[in-house]
Amino acid sequence: MDLITLMYKYINRFINSDELLKSLEELDLNKFSNEEKVSINKLIDDIKIIKDKTANEIDEIEKNRLKTIEKLICDINKILESDNLEKDLREKIEYRKEYLLEDKKKVKDGGKLYESIYILLADNDLINHYWDLMNDYELLEFIAQYISVPMPPQINQEKFNALVKVGVEKDGREWLWRLAFNYNRKNKDFSLIEDYFIEKKDDYYLTELISAVPEDLNMKKLKKKVMATKDKIFIDKVKSTLKDYEIEF
Repeated sequence: MDLITLMYKYINRFINSDELLKSLEELDLNKFSNEEKVSINKLIDDIKIIKDKTANEIDEIEKNRLKTIEKLICDINKILESDNLEKDLREKIEYRKEYLLEDKKKVKDGGKLYESIYILLADNDLINHYWDLMNDYELLEFIAQYISVPMPPQINQEKFNALVKVGVEKDGREWLWRLAFNYNRKNKDFSLIEDYFIEKKDDYYLTELISAVPEDLNMKKLKKKVMATKDKIFIDKVKSTLKDYEIEF
């Protein structure tokens, strides 16, 4: 799992090549077989060679990442201006803002440096072996480590629904919200997630889902589902929060 996590962090630009190397060199090799140790040491040497020969650069993906973070922070600031936020809701939103501010400061790999190391990791047999061993619970937990990634695991709708069902069984609402955010604009149906939030009458996670992935939701149908609860307090909270987000509902 350590190797998979490091690959995933690098491919999705949560760590740069310096951090990747440091983490690989700090792995407890006693957990691996002799053959696996050879593979890991070769991976480390190959990354060092690439770094020595390739300069880092800020590419379009990194520029877009910074632009997206700026927009999210701007949207959150608008919400925090409201005097009607309950204390626990305000704390959750402020926590999310701090996470984004910290992420904005990080130095990322880009250009040819990133592409070369990406290919090296994606084609590594040992990493792919451990990836194939994960079950649905482990995969959901793995994906939900982060709020959003540009390159989540490639899965079909059937597999996506299986992960949602695991999240529902565990009542992992944060996991489910992050799962949706990770697959934003990737042709996934989020109906099972929205249905669960509505069933639980969780206005916080439902409105966070709507604000995060509105283009992936059928807002007309979703509104009918919310109104069908006939729970005035729940409905009013949903409407009020979405109004703060400047989303018509």
